[in-house]
Amino acid sequence: MYIRYAIPLILILVALPASAVTITERPDSIANGHPIYITITGLADGSRFDLLIDSSFEVQPNSGFSVQMSQFSMPFALNGGTVTATLDGTSENRLEVMKGDTIVAVSGRSVDGHYSTTKEYDITRGTYDYFRLSGVSLPTVRVVQAKLQVSGVKEGADDSEITFVVEGMPEGTITIIALVDGAQALYKTVTVGGQTAGSPSSGSTGPTATVSITPTATQAWKDFASADGKARVRAFGADFVGLVAVSPQDVPEGMRVVAGPYSVMPNDLVFDPAATLAFTVPVGIPVADLQVYSYSGSSWSPMPAEMVSGELQIFIPAAGVYALLAPAPPETTVTQTVTPATTAPATTAPTRAGMEMLTVVLGAAVSLGLAAGRRR
Repeated sequence: MYIRYAIPLILILVALPASAVTITERPDSIANGHPIYITITGLADGSRFDLLIDSSFEVQPNSGFSVQMSQFSMPFALNGGTVTATLDGTSENRLEVMKGDTIVAVSGRSVDGHYSTTKEYDITRGTYDYFRLSGVSLPTVRVVQAKLQVSGVKEGADDSEITFVVEGMPEGTITIIALVDGAQALYKTVTVGGQTAGSPSSGSTGPTATVSITPTATQAWKDFASADGKARVRAFGADFVGLVAVSPQDVPEGMRVVAGPYSVMPNDLVFDPAATLAFTVPVGIPVADLQVYSYSGSSWSPMPAEMVSGELQIFIPAAGVYALLAPAPPETTVTQTVTPATTAPATTAPTRAGMEMLTVVLGAAVSLGLAAGRRR
């Protein structure tokens, strides 16, 4: 009797959907030297996790600067991970990651005030001493934008919290974007400095109210670059537009990803007028082979694009996922010629019967020879 009731209960439990991942951030604002908390619930192992920390802060022209996220506590690992750093408004740049006795550092000079570097680096569980971005600002620049994106396949606790302390930024803003399997799970802008620093907040998850950008007399066009520097969005009147690299899915047969895919965020963003999404044309691929695609549902759709000053540009009315694709190179067939080895003729060993016959023949020949000698 108990079994009859237990089976329907099991079926009901199986039919219930798995709990969705929830990511929140607190507080709304902080002072320099204070921590930020990112609380994560229900993040399953094997999920693709991307965290973009986009900061904007004032600097003195042609002067050195250094901002860092200290005591960066990572509660889970990101396997097959990458760390991408981007700085805009600089002439010299340096990325440093320190954990224990190990320091990984990359440095370089900017091109037209822009610098980007990507390092393959498995993010292990534990506390990092710091993620540091430093450099020298351009002579005409008073605001530097620095992006840090960590990506990988998550392994570890489903419920956890990422924490870090912001240092070297007396005033500015930090926009934090988290994606799980390419879908937005967190979009939050935190104010650094000011009178409201330290106010509590429950954080925000995913999209909230629709953001519509409507031009006014005091607004202007602004550029927002991806962390890898291969794409940018030019939008009118926008305070911030995120261009976050995500993992490619369902790539059309016979095609390959050249740049992206990028998720333009927040995902409820609407552009009025339409924004321009521009991809830098890579070296070595004919422009005629390049095509911009948008991704929706589980399919890619080509979009009309125009070549302008070394960029392939399209107009986008709203947020979405976009990529630059090209035909996949033909597979190379390797033909191996096998020369058969020369086989020596087989040698047959004499049998016992053959040896006996040979002995008889030789004996007869010797006897005949002796007899012939006597006759003489």
